[in-house]
Amino acid sequence: MSKKVTRRAAALAGLVAAPFVLGATLGTGTAAAAPWRIGPLYRAEFAGPEGSAVCSKAEAFDRSIGAVVLVSCSWDPAANAWFYVVFNPRTWS
Repeated sequence: MSKKVTRRAAALAGLVAAPFVLGATLGTGTAAAAPWRIGPLYRAEFAGPEGSAVCSKAEAFDRSIGAVVLVSCSWDPAANAWFYVVFNPRTWS
């Protein structure tokens, strides 16, 4: 493998691992839970009475455009919202 391919593979592995590291560091029960974006990785949140339904539809849409859902729709009591975490290679810069 060339150095360029190795570097890209390492960067991709780091980006895919980022949500798990952030989740372990921040935890879902902390006040720091909030939507975030790191390059092609992001956490989307949906609050309110329809939050669960909207989260499921948004997750299905992201899957349909080729994004990889790393954390499926889950309840976050600290943020009082439903969330999911996605890796979307289309937003890779």
